Amino acid sequence: MDADSNDLFATEEAVELYDTRAQEPELFIQERKAIERYFRSDGGRVLDVGCGVGRVSHLLHERGYEITGIDISEPLVAKARSLFPDIDFRVEDVRDTPFDSVSFEYAIFSYFGIDYVLPKAERIRALREIHRLLKPGGILVLSSHNSWHPFVPLSVRDLGMALKDVYDLYLRRKNRERIGSPYKIESVPLGEIEIYLTNPISQWIQLCECGYTPLDVLGTHDGFLRFVDRNPHYVARK
Repeated sequence: MDADSNDLFATEEAVELYDTRAQEPELFIQERKAIERYFRSDGGRVLDVGCGVGRVSHLLHERGYEITGIDISEPLVAKARSLFPDIDFRVEDVRDTPFDSVSFEYAIFSYFGIDYVLPKAERIRALREIHRLLKPGGILVLSSHNSWHPFVPLSVRDLGMALKDVYDLYLRRKNRERIGSPYKIESVPLGEIEIYLTNPISQWIQLCECGYTPLDVLGTHDGFLRFVDRNPHYVARK
């Protein structure tokens, strides 16, 4: 994660925003599909990367998994510890962690977190570090922006998001000179942040290059429509 994004997620506003999200009573649809289809129901050790204040961590903890949550933002981790004191939360950088190799059965990197790890070489470094940490056969669940989504909206709500994304990521002055580049400036509730924009084909290839065997692309819809989901979740095995 670059310095700008680290600063953005270390503010009081970030803590308040993520605290609100942590009140969600259920996993996102894509997350739930991944857990129910690819995680064993009898538990296991899970690394929650970019854990924020513990939204995913505590929901998986309630399902019986042993959770270690890591985030580079000290204020977010401090809040996570106060909200969910029974879970192991740590301030760590996913590109270089202190954990022993083959320590986890599962890893989850949700809510576009990987897209803030810049540039591409650092993104690859993060994926390879997670690969090191997973046990043989271990499962990674990864969320990333989808450059295909704006052109195939799936609902009235998605149409609004698609129009927002077309303007924000392609037509806005700051991004006009970035046409053809995977690096975009995105407007988010906390301000503006640079992201790495991918799609199911390029992300699938990237996972292969990092030593994974891709298994699935999950969206709010099944079938072909999952490939144009705004927030596709990729499932891969070590």
